[in-house]
Amino acid sequence: MSLAGPGLATESHVSLLYADIDVRANSVSVLPGTALGSSTALVDDHANVDQLVAIGASYASWRVDKDLVLGLAVNAPFGSKNKAQDPTWSGEYHFRSSQLLTVNVNPIASYQLAPGLFIGAGPQLQYLALTIKANPSGGLAPSQSNSVLDGDDIGLGFTGGVLWQPSPATSIGLGFRSSVAHEIEGDASMAAGFLTTGLGTAPFAPIDFEAKLRTPEIATLSLRQALSDTTRLLATVEWSNWSRLDKVDFIATSQGGLGSQPIVQGQAINILDFHWDDGWFFALGAEWDASNAMTLRAGAAYEISPIRDPEQRKINVSDSDRIWLSVGATYALTAAMAFDLAYTHIFFDDAPIDSLTTTPASATTPVRRFTGSADQAADIVSLSLKTKW
Repeated sequence: MSLAGPGLATESHVSLLYADIDVRANSVSVLPGTALGSSTALVDDHANVDQLVAIGASYASWRVDKDLVLGLAVNAPFGSKNKAQDPTWSGEYHFRSSQLLTVNVNPIASYQLAPGLFIGAGPQLQYLALTIKANPSGGLAPSQSNSVLDGDDIGLGFTGGVLWQPSPATSIGLGFRSSVAHEIEGDASMAAGFLTTGLGTAPFAPIDFEAKLRTPEIATLSLRQALSDTTRLLATVEWSNWSRLDKVDFIATSQGGLGSQPIVQGQAINILDFHWDDGWFFALGAEWDASNAMTLRAGAAYEISPIRDPEQRKINVSDSDRIWLSVGATYALTAAMAFDLAYTHIFFDDAPIDSLTTTPASATTPVRRFTGSADQAADIVSLSLKTKW
């Protein structure tokens, strides 16, 4: 924003992300001391959770004078979407489908403190919606409708940054995105409105819940160094405070569930245990002006996942350390309009999984342990339109 030209400038981006994820089960256990006693079944099935999603972002800046620039960013900083193609696979008690959506609106003001030194800051308003579906059965019935957790919230935070240009060839930027506290409110229900038990089917009354979570702080340090009039080197280090995501308790705020075994206000209806570490991202790239209209780019990155151990990994969040390889280009159609095109392939490390169901155990719901692994890769194609008005 600090280097925006005169008047209004806008950017509109869309990325198509295809995640190729195959989760293979090794065993499914019922822990001792829970509803069904103790048992272990060795299995050899898998769930394909491939997904194609579109992720959008838009930015605008308006230069008020030589020092002050006003801007707006609208994007989706956090998100996930996946679904097991076979809903009755061996991991169905942990996961059938899930979706996390965020939409973040961030008005910003940038100001030049001195030649080559700029600061910027602004509030962020973030909408978050979460849906999780799984089989609620304790094993008393071969098939169940989905148990559903569905809720949303709007939270507040801020962003800030500084840009320093010690010379015309060098730009150093430091940015910070604050944590956003969310108090998700929603309901827990059965998709068909009833639960199958050993005595037949029983009506299930939806339960209101509240769940508190905070998104991680993110700090980004970047360098842009011109090597010649047409070639520039780019580098980034980014830290994400995922260790603050310890666990999320879904607490009932109303009574509901089965009439014979009601869930009362204040009772935990679900617990998502994460206990993640911090995440790190290291990137290096370069860009070259092939002509007055065309700029070519390439880069690589190594990302250290906040999920380091099998016990931290969920079936629907099977993240691991990864390598990014990217190529891209910008083509200026006119002096006021340019297009971007980029492609990224992501290589993931092995991802062993050792996960417990997170619904608290009851007379009909045992605690189940899933062990297995995820084989995964991802491809991203990104397009954007940049305009000056």
